[in-house]
Amino acid sequence: VNAPKAKDAKPKKTETKPAAPVVNQAEIQALLTRHTCASCHKTNERAVGPAFTDIAKRKYSTTKIVSLIQAPKPENWPGYTPMGPMSHVPKKDLEKIAVWINTLKK
Repeated sequence: VNAPKAKDAKPKKTETKPAAPVVNQAEIQALLTRHTCASCHKTNERAVGPAFTDIAKRKYSTTKIVSLIQAPKPENWPGYTPMGPMSHVPKKDLEKIAVWINTLKK
């Protein structure tokens, strides 16, 4: 006797995380210096502005970080000197910096 055939079973989808972006540390340090970010921000400690690691803890998207660099919202960081708009910095540079900041998430 022929057994009834099982309906086409759909394969289970497996969740894969996208690969972490490759960040060239020397390029990032050059961008932070060229665009004066390093004057007010440090990687792991508070300065005039918050540490990049503290920014990373907020889990902003790359797009959100770029928009906040271009048009800062001082109310997001009370207790710090308000940052001026950095709208003159090329977007491609801001995106590289934002991606790097997000690699600092712990």
